[in-house]
Amino acid sequence: MKIRHWSMLNGSGMFRVAESMAGGEAALGHDSRVVDCQASGEAWDEAMDADIQVIHTHFPDTLRNRTTAKIVWIAHGTPDHVFQSSVEAGLAGGYGHGDGLMLMQYWLRNADAKVTFWPRHQYIYQSMVDKGTTVHCVPMGVDKAHWSSGVSRGKWAGEPSVLTGENAHYIKWPYDLFIAWPEVFREIVGSRLHAIYLPRDVHRWFFPLVNANGASYGAHISPITFDPKTELPNVFKSVDYYIGLVQYGDFNHMSHQANAAGCKTISHTNNPYSDFWIPQGDQRDIAKALIRILKGDEKPREKTPVPDLSDTAAAMVAIYQGLLS
Repeated sequence: MKIRHWSMLNGSGMFRVAESMAGGEAALGHDSRVVDCQASGEAWDEAMDADIQVIHTHFPDTLRNRTTAKIVWIAHGTPDHVFQSSVEAGLAGGYGHGDGLMLMQYWLRNADAKVTFWPRHQYIYQSMVDKGTTVHCVPMGVDKAHWSSGVSRGKWAGEPSVLTGENAHYIKWPYDLFIAWPEVFREIVGSRLHAIYLPRDVHRWFFPLVNANGASYGAHISPITFDPKTELPNVFKSVDYYIGLVQYGDFNHMSHQANAAGCKTISHTNNPYSDFWIPQGDQRDIAKALIRILKGDEKPREKTPVPDLSDTAAAMVAIYQGLLS
């Protein structure tokens, strides 16, 4: 089977999911790879005779009538974030604003198969499609052998050391954590927060905040990132906790990778794969919950094991085969 995944090659979680899915399908013997949806030329031409076109970011309009492939839409992000972003883009004015909600509705109507990784999202999308239409929910797997293979290059500063590295979209940005951290640091003086992947285009707002409230005094905050193929597995072996505060307790790729690496993980309530849950809302309650966890006063949960990438690939191939049968 020839499968092409369409994504921006921007190093985002969305791209990394597309990349890993293509790799998992290739490991099962299929011709599967990622195509840059922002490029053109030979890569696009080569993809036109694929059996399956998988849309992660966008399928170029100029190619719509050049392929007879079945189209599979992957619902990245959260429907809540898509809705909010669409409203904000529209209210900001301007011609041709980005409307993710419109794109969502288009692919829910026109894709041959619709796929999400989250049961909560499936519930929302299923309410938006016609009776008899299925929104598939497949496991979000990671290459557990790869992520468990890291070796510490030396323990990171802090007793304990806490890492966060979520993209700074408001569904998972570190605002609440930065508000809560000064209280945590006052109570656990030796603790250190390591906040990476804070994009430079939001430094204008975040750094005045963390300097004003003192969060930066007990933290190392930067836009640095680590290569997921070479260094990030080692990073997860070098910190005591990974904290990813995604709204509604949704899990994500980064927290899955940390779990697979053996790092203790902290999330908002409802993430079945996390060792510890903290509430969403009042930052004073977040601080209190973090202090209990980091002091060792909270027992880890009986968490659900993270799926393997092979589970994702098998589930996706079953969907493809159903479309082609």
